[in-house]
Amino acid sequence: MKKIITGILLTIVSSVFASNDKPVKSTVKNVTVFLQGAQVYRTANINLAPGVTDLLFENVSPYINDRSIQAGGKGSFIILEVKHDIKYPEPPKADANALPKEIVREINLIEDSLQEQSFVADELNTKKFALNLEKDMILKNKLTRGEGKSDSLPMLVDAMEFFRKKLTDIDAQVSKIKREEYKLAQDENRMNERLAQLRAYKNETEPVKKYGPIHRVIVTVSAEESVSGTLDINYIVSNAGWNPSYDLRSGSSNAPVQLTYKANVYQNTGEEWNDIKLKLSTSNPNRSNIKPVLPTWFVNYYYQTNNGAEVQTMSRTISGMPAMAFDGYNEDFEPLRKDDEYKVKNLEPAQSSANYAQMVETMTNVEFDIKLPYSIPSDGTTHLVAVKSSDLPASYYHYLVPKMESEAFLIAKVTGWEEMNLLPGKANIFYEGTYVGETMLNAALLTDTMELALGRDHGITITRTKLPDKERNKPLGNDVEKTVTYELKMKNNKSNTLKLVVEDHIPVSQIEDIKVEMKDKGSAEYNDKTGLLKWNTSINSKENKTLAFTYTITYNKDMPLSMH
Repeated sequence: MKKIITGILLTIVSSVFASNDKPVKSTVKNVTVFLQGAQVYRTANINLAPGVTDLLFENVSPYINDRSIQAGGKGSFIILEVKHDIKYPEPPKADANALPKEIVREINLIEDSLQEQSFVADELNTKKFALNLEKDMILKNKLTRGEGKSDSLPMLVDAMEFFRKKLTDIDAQVSKIKREEYKLAQDENRMNERLAQLRAYKNETEPVKKYGPIHRVIVTVSAEESVSGTLDINYIVSNAGWNPSYDLRSGSSNAPVQLTYKANVYQNTGEEWNDIKLKLSTSNPNRSNIKPVLPTWFVNYYYQTNNGAEVQTMSRTISGMPAMAFDGYNEDFEPLRKDDEYKVKNLEPAQSSANYAQMVETMTNVEFDIKLPYSIPSDGTTHLVAVKSSDLPASYYHYLVPKMESEAFLIAKVTGWEEMNLLPGKANIFYEGTYVGETMLNAALLTDTMELALGRDHGITITRTKLPDKERNKPLGNDVEKTVTYELKMKNNKSNTLKLVVEDHIPVSQIEDIKVEMKDKGSAEYNDKTGLLKWNTSINSKENKTLAFTYTITYNKDMPLSMH
């Protein structure tokens, strides 16, 4: 009786805990791409029988982070376990009947013919070798070389006639063999070409399948009765990420600057992301989230030994810092829902995809929800995604340095960029539809105002002219005082008034014997440490304007000046 009860219990336990494998068809619906790595969301419809079932999500990325896998879903079932597994399938045997019989027959005939051709080639080569050997023996005969003795002249003549006929016959046979070898080679080339075509067709008809390891996520679930529902999984993968780049566009010198925030997204995860809902995040799940502990910082004196060496008293830092460990990404899982059908009606022409991104700022990072579906193949190349576009307030001025350039540079002073949460990245600059150049944006280094050089403006010119110097000798010593004056003449050929920033400078002395003094800086701001002169002014349309400055330099007239 005891044995019967034990058997019944074992049967019940095995029936409860027995599971069956059931592959499910899942698709990648959502992907959150981090600066390094990505979080992939898959969903599948499931139908469960009563009991325990292992649901298999096959062909997931081989770069999956085991510790990051999470599962959820909807339905009357319980999720018991989630794990990553690798299956090593055995390649199936080749199917000889996969090709049409005519193709198989022709391939076999050509292969047989090529084998027969090789036998014929060997026979011809043997005959040619024998003939050449016979010819060589004749040529080495003493009578042929005139070294042998003959009883009479008629016998010698007969011998020579025999050798001549024999050699002629041998050469004729060798020539015939060569013609046969040539024809044989042509036939062999044609058969090899045809065989290559048939084999290529075979490869196209029967593509080579890869039977490498299959990475899969196994979700063990339990249901008391037959039930339908959905099962969602998400996990972190490496070999993916994004980096920012920007376009800065200005249409005219009185328009705002349009800043387009772009993302260069790449992935080589082994999974295809087709028509997914994409989210970009500025966080990095690979970084440790353990807060640092600042150790005690000790200070002590330095002492000097008798031999002059400098030493420090021994001290030790006791930090009590805990061991740094990364326990994986543990973001709360959000169950996936079926995307609403996306429709765009009455779309205006040439509208930017950046209009379909929404920025969400969290406590620790910034996320961009891309409203348009994207497909990003697993090819390792970057794919451009428009994130956000904003018109930024801008004021413009022309910058002139007449000592170095006779033309003005248009500068845009841009504000309001702080709200866009910019990351360091390259920016392409366009002015009036023309590419101007490239700059670097780094929000950590920028001030409240960002200055962008939009290129040369030929509408305003400037010349720098040095007036004749005035010199006078000092009453005492060998010093001479020279008075130097420069004139800066500008003309505005444009149809509107322009704001100008003009810079020049005077020399700065490095020794006491040479004295430089500013005499007339005009309306400029002057820095006596650097010698820099700066004018903040304006010029009306078609106006000519002159700026001037004067300085004196006192030096020993017997010593040559070096100005650099």
